[in-house]
Formats: sequence, structure tokens, C-alpha cells
Amino acid sequence: MQHSFIAELAAPGRKVPVRACDLESSPVFLLPSIGEYPVYDDVAYETMIKDERRMGAYAEAVRRYAPGRTVLDIGTGKDAVWALAAARAGARHVWAVEVIPKSAQIAQETIAEAGFADRITVVEGLSTEIELPEPVDMCVSEIIGTLGGSEGAGSVLRDARKRLVKPGGVFIPHRSVTTAVALDLGAAGRGEPLGFPPLVFRYVEEVFASVGRPFDLRVVLEGLQDNPKIQERSYLSGPVEVEPLEFNGDLDPEGTDSAELTFTGEGNFSGLALGMRLWAAEDDEPIDSLVQSSSWTPVYAPLAEEGLPVRPGDRFEFDFTTTLSDDGVHPDYALNGELHRAGGPPVPLSWSSTHQGDGFRANPFYRSLFPGPEGP
Repeated sequence: MQHSFIAELAAPGRKVPVRACDLESSPVFLLPSIGEYPVYDDVAYETMIKDERRMGAYAEAVRRYAPGRTVLDIGTGKDAVWALAAARAGARHVWAVEVIPKSAQIAQETIAEAGFADRITVVEGLSTEIELPEPVDMCVSEIIGTLGGSEGAGSVLRDARKRLVKPGGVFIPHRSVTTAVALDLGAAGRGEPLGFPPLVFRYVEEVFASVGRPFDLRVVLEGLQDNPKIQERSYLSGPVEVEPLEFNGDLDPEGTDSAELTFTGEGNFSGLALGMRLWAAEDDEPIDSLVQSSSWTPVYAPLAEEGLPVRPGDRFEFDFTTTLSDDGVHPDYALNGELHRAGGPPVPLSWSSTHQGDGFRANPFYRSLFPGPEGP
């Protein structure tokens, strides 16, 4: 049965063909990664709020560290969830920062209705541009992306540590890393090309509009998490960690990390599933988006369209590079590596994903996802 079909979505100045899928018959499908762009809406917020694993880890960390402290909540959102949690836990005062004016206004009303207007101050703006009356004891933020730093956590929290938080102040979350596992995309989709369900077209369109043109936006794989059967047939290696972000230590959002994946299964290596591990507090068990059901979903990094045959013991060595994009906040990612297989020469493979988008239909995966002529 054919699970995918071609539809159209709106992009600045034109219509763009897109591969769509039927949710009822597609065990794995694509979603756009939206946290890096100003396209969050009530549905996206609700998905995050309903993530019990995520919410529980943050709630426990806030209860543990907020009592008696002054607190900065970066990106408080319209519900001011962590600002209110910190106040209820006994924080002396909370500064709740929100850049979207409407969300800031709603947050202020929510805080007043909850009876905490005297202990929570809403500050409208970017945390990198505001000033506080004095440095705070603790910072809480939910700006971890589908990749550890993709929403700008590294640069934003480095600035907070320098200007807004006391030396030795506590950060929640404590640490994150980006994770990578070798993927057989054909096995994940049972041989069907993957597409977007029509209900997420509007997010793709809004991401294109925010950048001003269509581009090869980051996509995530829905259906892999918390599904051992699909993981067993599509994950061809164990995970490795790159892009470490130590929010309570030396924080550097830019750099290159070297890693090596050893294949544990036989299949066709098409790319990497890139996930995230997050420690809300130092001694917590991490949230692992490659294997656990979560509102964070693995990113797909395409490397070989048809897939390269691999066997147990083969290796993929690569460098994973993170640099800040032109906006100075969101990272651009690049991966360069070699596939080493028994009895053959190394095969060079690479992937890049920039925040502002520097190409459209630049590789076979995106030409399948957005079928049509090459070029911008």
C-alpha cells in the first residue's frame, strides 16, 4: 500500500510540492523541527506541557533548588510554569523573561490570578538584552532543542552566566548532550519514502516564512521513540555523544567533537538519528530522546540516499562541528566522516544544517521530500 503522496504547501512567493503521508498507515513520519523558529503556538505548548517525563524532571529540580533563592526564568511562556513553580517552592523573587509580547501579557495575568504578582516580575524582551536589579541565585530555562543546543541554549545561558546569575549560581537544566545513532531509514519506514502529515504543513510554511524562503529545514522522525520493534530494525549501532553543554560548568556552544559509531546490525546505512540527553539536575537519570517517548524527537541527518550496506563491526568515524549562525544565538551544524567497511576503501559522507538555510533540495533526501526542480 502506498503511504505517501505529493501535495503542495505555501512558501514565500510560490507554491512548493511536498511529500505528504497518511498517518493511519505510516508508522514513522516526518515533522519539522520548530523550536528554533518563532512559530510556537498553543498546540506546540500543549505538547510540551503534556510531556510527563520532561515536566516531572524539571518540577523536581525546581522544588529542590528554588527555596530561599532569587530565580531567573528564561522563556517563561504564557503559562509561566516554572516561574510559578519556583514561587510556590519558596523562591524569594522570580524574574520571568518572555520575548513574545502577547505571551508576556498573558503570563502577567496568569501570575496575578495565582496570587504571586508581588513575588514574580515579568520582563518582556530577550534575556540577552535585559538587565536585572541584581544577579540571581538560580536560572531555569526550557530552551533545549531537538539537538541539545539547537534552540540557542549554549549562547543564551552563557550570557546569563556572565551577566545575570551570581558566580556559582544554579542552572536548571544541569547538562545536555546531542546523541547520534546509525539509522536504516528504509527499514524504519518499511521501504516507503517518508513525508509530512498534512496537519503540520502550516508549521513548515511558517518556518519558511520566518527565514524568507524555502530551504532544507531540519526534520525530525516521529514514531521511533519508545518503540523497540522499530528501533531494533532501524538502529544499526549504539549511540555516541557530541555537543556537550555544561550549564553548571564551562559552557562553550561552539566546537568540534570527534566520534565513532560501530555497527552492531546488518542493514543499509542511510544517515543518523540525532537525539538529545538531558539532565535536569546533576544526579538525575537523563531524558533520552532517541529511545524514550518525549516532546523532543530525533532529528534525521541524511548521508546516503539508497543506503550503504553495512555489517556488524563496520565503523563510521566523524567530526561534528557546531558554530553560531549569523544571529549569534542559534547554531549551525556540520558533520564530516568516513564509513569504514571490511574489504573496501573508506566512503566519505557529510551533512550540514544551518539555522538560516543556505540551500534548497540540496541532496537526494530533500529532493524527494520537496520534489521539483533544483535550485532556490
